[in-house]
Amino acid sequence: MATPAAAQTSDQTQAQDAPAAQDDQPAAAEGTIVVTGSRIARPEFDTVQPTQVVGAAQIESRGYTNVGQALREIPSFGPPGNSAVGAQSSFGPAQTFVDFFGLGTQRTLVLVNGRRFVSSNTASIFGPVSPGSQVDLNNIPTTLVQRIETVAIGGAPIYGSDAIAGTVNVILKKDYEGLEIGGQYGISQEGDAPEARINILAGKNFAGGRGNIVIAGEYNKTTGFTSADRAITAAGNFFGTPPASLGSPFQRVLYPSQRYTAFTAGGVPFSDDDFLASRSGIRDASGQLLQFGPNGRLVPLNLGTVMRQGFISSGGNGFDLPAQNNLLTSSERYLVNAQLNYELTDHIRFFGEAWYSHNKGVNLIDQPNYNTALFDAAGTPDGNLLLSINNPFLNPADRATIAANLPAGATQFYVGRALSDLTTGRAEANVETYRFVGGFAGDFSLGSRQFQWEVSANYGRSQTVGKNYELVNDNFFNALDAVQDVNGNIVCRPGYTNSPAQTISSTCAPLNIFGVGQASQAAKDYIFAIARPVSTNDQLVFNANVTGPVFSLFGNDVSVSLGYEHRRESTKFDPGSYYYGHDNGDGTRTQYGRIIPIDPIKGSFNTNEVFGELRVPFVTPENGLSWLKTAEFDGAARWVHNSLSGGDLTWTAGGRIGFIRDITFRGNFTRSIRSPAITEAFNPTSRAFDVGSDPCDTRYVGSGPNPAVRKANCTAAGIDTTNFTSNYSDFTVPVTVSGNPGLSNEKANSWTVGAVIQPSFARSFTLAVDWVDIKLTDAITSLGGDDILNACYDSPSYPNSFCGLVDRDANGQITMIREGYYNAASYKTSGLTVTGAYRLPLERVGLNNAGVIGLSVNYFYRDKLEQRVGTGDVNHLAGEIGYPHHSGTANFTYESKGFNALVQAQYFGKSRYDVDEAPNARNIMGVGDWWLFNATIGTRVNDQFSLKLIVDNVFNVKPPYPAPAGGGTVTYYSGILGRYARIAASVKF
Repeated sequence: MATPAAAQTSDQTQAQDAPAAQDDQPAAAEGTIVVTGSRIARPEFDTVQPTQVVGAAQIESRGYTNVGQALREIPSFGPPGNSAVGAQSSFGPAQTFVDFFGLGTQRTLVLVNGRRFVSSNTASIFGPVSPGSQVDLNNIPTTLVQRIETVAIGGAPIYGSDAIAGTVNVILKKDYEGLEIGGQYGISQEGDAPEARINILAGKNFAGGRGNIVIAGEYNKTTGFTSADRAITAAGNFFGTPPASLGSPFQRVLYPSQRYTAFTAGGVPFSDDDFLASRSGIRDASGQLLQFGPNGRLVPLNLGTVMRQGFISSGGNGFDLPAQNNLLTSSERYLVNAQLNYELTDHIRFFGEAWYSHNKGVNLIDQPNYNTALFDAAGTPDGNLLLSINNPFLNPADRATIAANLPAGATQFYVGRALSDLTTGRAEANVETYRFVGGFAGDFSLGSRQFQWEVSANYGRSQTVGKNYELVNDNFFNALDAVQDVNGNIVCRPGYTNSPAQTISSTCAPLNIFGVGQASQAAKDYIFAIARPVSTNDQLVFNANVTGPVFSLFGNDVSVSLGYEHRRESTKFDPGSYYYGHDNGDGTRTQYGRIIPIDPIKGSFNTNEVFGELRVPFVTPENGLSWLKTAEFDGAARWVHNSLSGGDLTWTAGGRIGFIRDITFRGNFTRSIRSPAITEAFNPTSRAFDVGSDPCDTRYVGSGPNPAVRKANCTAAGIDTTNFTSNYSDFTVPVTVSGNPGLSNEKANSWTVGAVIQPSFARSFTLAVDWVDIKLTDAITSLGGDDILNACYDSPSYPNSFCGLVDRDANGQITMIREGYYNAASYKTSGLTVTGAYRLPLERVGLNNAGVIGLSVNYFYRDKLEQRVGTGDVNHLAGEIGYPHHSGTANFTYESKGFNALVQAQYFGKSRYDVDEAPNARNIMGVGDWWLFNATIGTRVNDQFSLKLIVDNVFNVKPPYPAPAGGGTVTYYSGILGRYARIAASVKF
């Protein structure tokens, strides 16, 4: 994804988002419930699509404070697009979005009580996840959750756009009566990352039982930590490019202690505008390279083991880039929800919901701003600092040492510096969400048949307000230009002009740039502005539907559901004055700081949709034949007219058949769509920066599905692939990103086939096995740098149209990539889901009043996950970190009147870093499999009071070696965090 940062390095230790695999317990629900894949009521295992349910008991037992935590433990969910773990977007830290089957968070539809929920995704190319209407699960209090249903595919005809991968429906508790107060506190074995929750749930029946009101409140606070707080991440292991002199057969080799020597936190002085200290660094009389130490004095610079680039090292005392990674974001949430149900008559019911949530997320650290010759010429905002040898903050002895290294008569020297003590990457965002639902539901009779109906209105508004401290270039350079006045005071050189940007202080104060933390507060107030971007999303939905049996066939009711929906989505992103930049009056804007001008976005769309669903049970167990016990057809269709992308039809057809009572086979075919998001359609041509893997770089030319084709095309472009090192692969380069109002709907053809086994000889046992296959075409994608480069150089038809989107200079270095949104991608995924559950009341084996034991297993075999952009080669993801071929979770439970326990085992299969890379791409190609164990012990002291002890990562297992080097911070987060314990208590009245 593109980043707004003007200049960043490529950190190979950066976290790769990946999910934790989980079991979700297919709860043995009693009676008939409405399952997400249908508006026609039926038991959950009587659906034609794979359906999994996480119940309230499982959520409570695991101590989840976020619905996303439960979903990320389901193996078929891919890496979350964003969560509180790992690197964060400054426009939405700690937001939680889930990703079904790894097809992208924008292709998983999230509902609450079967209705859409307003998105909190920032409408900017720099938002936390890809553009779309993703729902931030921080907004849903877990205290109020009755169950979470997930349905693979099939949801688009029932609920409309976005359900290409599947649907998540969060069902809330209703008709609750009583008062429950709970509290929970957790802390890691290291004594950090504390987490606290206080929750209240209150319900009351009134009007003789005709009405019920439920109010839920929740407060959550989590304190984050960084990679410097864990030995495994502080070690700074990385895959570096070994020096050519070693003659290594591998392009990259695992090294410890990644360091950069083109810049350091205190600063590296140079005699020339250079980034190689070995070539132009300042040395003392003995030839020792020097840097500015924390106190601003020159100290030795130890290069360590220098990588091929010359400015990246293993060991030494250069800049510790791995320490700049966020591991857990600090967050604080307030949530309030009220639900009202009232029976106006015996056949008409009013219902309403009111929501308010306030979420604050703080990203603790990220890469700072840099001044280095890697990015630009000296004296420019990103280039080396150009400083006077007479700078009054410079120690006289150090001044003499530097002067001795300069050409005769030179009065200036250069400094490469990471501004990590000034621009820390700390970012804050506050998200406020309001949502109101109101409607009427009821039933009526036509003859002897009973029909259910509902009309509802749903309005939601979510606003994200950022607060980021950003450097102002003009004031920064004013403050750097320090001199002594006639009284010997250090001041800013007279004659300076302040930036038009509003900074905290408009009074120039001299900035001491030598060392770490030497800047005065007055100087920091002068060089910093507070950026306040605002993103606002509005959603309005009207829905009306009626459901019921229309006639009987062979003694069974044939049921239909018909309805209409109107939806309006609008969004507005205001970058604020700082990010917008200075308007030059000629149609151009100039950035105030290191971040390029960011464009505002405003847009809306509306849909008109009609839908219908049909269930035809030809044969049921009640009228089954001797050779046929179940035969059913299910079908649904929805016509969607979107004001942006026009009309489209989505539909599904499938059924169930069983020849014996114990086994029922099921399958379906679904045609799904996803309409363009507002950002994808309306984003103006915006400047950004990107970093990635240049296929013509010597480190990557041997990778890809067709290395020979790649190398031949790069050679035809005039690049010496044997010796070429691309700047794009080491730090960011300029790009542009444009929206496309001509986008059409994404389309997916998907099918499932499977069986549900419920043997009569084993009561309470259910096993569901399903194969899922999804083929997505015309996928909307922002053609990122890697996508465009691979589509160009991996294509047998070189040169093609994608090659024209890339500019290179005479040395082959990339100077510009023109990115943008197109219906240019395709995805394929397939796999096997296996869900099993068994509950055994011990009285069945003669142990009266001994309780119930249970076992639930959720396994996912990921056979295929492929992405292709344009005519480029296929990117294979199945088998990589975050998308292992094999993953699963097992829950073993015990419940009795006064005691309950849970032991959970999670399995992550062995994984590669990149299944498409060349065999010699790195000396370690991936990680082994990994087991994680969690446990809960609970006791009910009496009918009112209960206690629980919850321990994650019971055996304190570490991530599989060498993770998280090369990726996997989110996947193996529990191993990085270490053993974590929570204690929870609740009181019921």
